[in-house]
Amino acid sequence: MQNNDSENKSGFSRFLDSIPAVLSSTASIMIFLFLFVYLFIFGLLGFIPGLKFLEPSNTTQLILGNYTNVLSALGAAIAAGVGSSVHKHVREHRKQTADLQTTVDRLEKKIDQLSKQVNETK
Repeated sequence: MQNNDSENKSGFSRFLDSIPAVLSSTASIMIFLFLFVYLFIFGLLGFIPGLKFLEPSNTTQLILGNYTNVLSALGAAIAAGVGSSVHKHVREHRKQTADLQTTVDRLEKKIDQLSKQVNETK
């Protein structure tokens, strides 16, 4: 049985555990969407001769990243949020199952005790 107490985890381990929450945060997703719109949509608009001024420069595209990296980061951010949510629910479900099993075991023990008491009084 794993011990998930945060007091037993190292600082680095807590940092690694916080990464999915940070990647799937609203701010992170908004940044990736902004980069996508700026780099990709404005890049496409740059093909229209009258809107050439909207096209990001090559230097800007290199600094802010390319289209593939932006889309990959956005997908990773969304997946990280979904994955951490699923793992959280699985942990909660396992804990609830263990609690339920403990309750069932206690009830079975109580039934056995009551059964013995009834048999002894006969």
